[in-house]
Amino acid sequence: MLKKLKQRKWQKIIKNSGLFDSKYYLFQYPDVRKANVDPIKHYVRFGVDEEKNPSQGFNTSFYLERYKDVNESNINPLAHYILYGKEEGKLQNNDEFSVQIINESGLFDEEYYLSTYPDVSEAGINPIAHYVKFGVEEGRNPSQKFNTLYYLTQYKDVKDSKTNPLVHYIKYGCKEERKAVYIEKKLQKEDFFDFTFTQNNKKSQEYIEYEKKEEIQTDIRLIAFYLPQFYPLKVNDKAWGKGFTEWTNVSKAIPQFEGHYQPRLPGELGYYDLRLIDIQKRQIELAKNYGLHGFCYHYYWFAGKKIMDSPLQKVLDNPELDFPFCINWANENWTKRWDGLDQEVILKQEHSPKDDIAFLEAIQSILTDKRYIKIDGKALLMVYRPQLFPDIKETVKRWRKHAKKIGIGELYLVLSHSFDHQDPREIGFDAATEFAPNNFQVNNLNEEIQTYNSSYEGNAYDYKSAINYSISLKKMEYTKFRSVCPGWDNEARKPGKGTSFINTYPSVYSKWLEFILYDTNNNQTKHEKIIFINAWNEWAEGAYLEPDRKFGYAYLNVTYKQLKKFDSKRLKVLEKTQRELKESDTAVILHLYYADLWSEINEELKNFREPIDLYVNINNNISVHMIEKIINEYPTARFYSYENRGRDIYPFIQAMKIIFPLKYDYVCKIHTKKSLHRTDGDNWRNHLIKSLIGSEERIAEAKQMLKDNVGIVVAKGNIFSSSKWIGSNEKMIKEFARKSNINIPEEFEFPAGSMFWFNPKIMKKLVENFDDSLLPFEDGQIDGTKAHAVERIFGILCLEKLYTIKTI
Repeated sequence: MLKKLKQRKWQKIIKNSGLFDSKYYLFQYPDVRKANVDPIKHYVRFGVDEEKNPSQGFNTSFYLERYKDVNESNINPLAHYILYGKEEGKLQNNDEFSVQIINESGLFDEEYYLSTYPDVSEAGINPIAHYVKFGVEEGRNPSQKFNTLYYLTQYKDVKDSKTNPLVHYIKYGCKEERKAVYIEKKLQKEDFFDFTFTQNNKKSQEYIEYEKKEEIQTDIRLIAFYLPQFYPLKVNDKAWGKGFTEWTNVSKAIPQFEGHYQPRLPGELGYYDLRLIDIQKRQIELAKNYGLHGFCYHYYWFAGKKIMDSPLQKVLDNPELDFPFCINWANENWTKRWDGLDQEVILKQEHSPKDDIAFLEAIQSILTDKRYIKIDGKALLMVYRPQLFPDIKETVKRWRKHAKKIGIGELYLVLSHSFDHQDPREIGFDAATEFAPNNFQVNNLNEEIQTYNSSYEGNAYDYKSAINYSISLKKMEYTKFRSVCPGWDNEARKPGKGTSFINTYPSVYSKWLEFILYDTNNNQTKHEKIIFINAWNEWAEGAYLEPDRKFGYAYLNVTYKQLKKFDSKRLKVLEKTQRELKESDTAVILHLYYADLWSEINEELKNFREPIDLYVNINNNISVHMIEKIINEYPTARFYSYENRGRDIYPFIQAMKIIFPLKYDYVCKIHTKKSLHRTDGDNWRNHLIKSLIGSEERIAEAKQMLKDNVGIVVAKGNIFSSSKWIGSNEKMIKEFARKSNINIPEEFEFPAGSMFWFNPKIMKKLVENFDDSLLPFEDGQIDGTKAHAVERIFGILCLEKLYTIKTI
């Protein structure tokens, strides 16, 4: 009798939960369908013993095997999950278990997976869950460092066990020193020809066709360097042979190692000749369409002799080429350096007082053109290597004086940081600019590449390490323009000895540009919001925005997409909210990355009966309409816009820098969490938010806790121990703690999920000691990132203040 009562109770619980899929159950088990019985009743009475599953998402056998306490308690496994398991974070099936194991390992490269398999990205599917459910069967790889098919083929025991190969490697294979990828034998001629044929005939999965775009109104000016060496010149005929142009080098390049993208084949513009004005017209059309502000023409002038000036002269002679421009004087000797003959000078510079004046007079008509780029009314003149002048300070004085005399007016002088990091003020210049990737600190990958050329003497570098270096740079006391490059590979100029950056994709460049846009918008004055892109058309150096056969217009498209986020109308709306806000003792910090979740979050915010001060960090994809909608409901809300760097951690710390001095009593940190690495991401978000602000009573309870020596209040089931969950974060925690001057206890607890109530006093050291460089570009990791290290740091900070962490 007691057993029947329990079964009826479980049936009611299961029915009310909505987690039982009757259609699935009846479809999956024809014996139940034929018996014409209630499926929930059948599952409770017989289904568990028969190892039947109540839905596609819940595996009965897995749950009972995984959680012995449930099995021993004789409670129905689904009823247990509904009553206790869900809140305790228990997993429903083997796939979720695999997702969790992979998630915790840090061995799944989300960015690689989504960029390699764009169908997953387009479908909006959780990438780890996709790999677990479909990817293994489809032979997809979770990263460049793990080959699914190789592992299954190499280790028959893994294949026969039907264990997820990556999970097996994480749990056993790594310790057993099993190989995760196939190490290539010495590459043969057949490999080379096969790769080259495939490379030249296959579009990247990031390939984009041309699209007409709307004009962007923004204060940020993207200026791309422009190389004019795409037509025959007598000086080049003499140096390298009749008819030589930049294409001569580009077209003869061949891949030196596996995965080496060579030769670079142009798209719609073809192997163009700049003697044809139609080419320049189309280049300008493309640049305008995709949001660029202007070109910076490399200018070649040697003691009175001009070369490669025909394209720029065409601009001056044809007003219809209506596109802003400036010049960068390449003031070094013209040599045959890319042939390795560095000492063979073709044209020599002769810097002198007389040459200074002659140069300025030679460019007078350029700098006074109405299309010429100015900064605060001053003509922008860039000098590539000012250190080559015998006395650059005197040259600057002569230029400034003579410029006024001949009608140029004020000059805005910019030096390039291609070879050093000189303070421009020391020599009378107004600003410096990066010349990415020149003078960057980057990681050499030569030991990881498989070469075709046994005599290869070049260097392969990691493009992503260049991005991390760029992100780590601190703002200088002087004006310094930021720079990005879509890639770099000068193999065409130095066969077998080139410098090549690998891991270059439009999606990766896009993230770099996004950061530099944020940095420029936040740190430069209105007239100095300039970013230099290297380059528009440096084909022989693998640095170009122009369309090619592999990526199409992808680099241009992501450039437009990122710039669009800084539309002036949108920024003006945000600026109106930039005021000191302290009208309550309670602040809510909301990281609104996913705009579609605003309504859901807003419903919970309505549970606050007392006024709150709302701080909202927004993703720049969020529309002006959405911002205005939020302002209508929360007129005093303060908006700020920091990139989603370190997930929501970087924006949170920036918000703390704003609100910490205001001395709030209570702060609640929430965000629009989707957690693509978890199959239960939506449920987890709802659980976290409802636990924290799901009712007036919950809010009051959390505040009361913070009065009683509690530093952090987090949802139940979301306090973890460092002894179990320190994982791959240990090194980063130590690094962070050292820079933040924080002691690390042997054991501590920390809040997971990045949503919690807290006493702002515990964040004092984080605010005072946080270094932006601690959150670099992340390569799609799920765990082991600096953001997860900071989550652990929250627990340390709490303990240091002798506060506790409690659940609600």
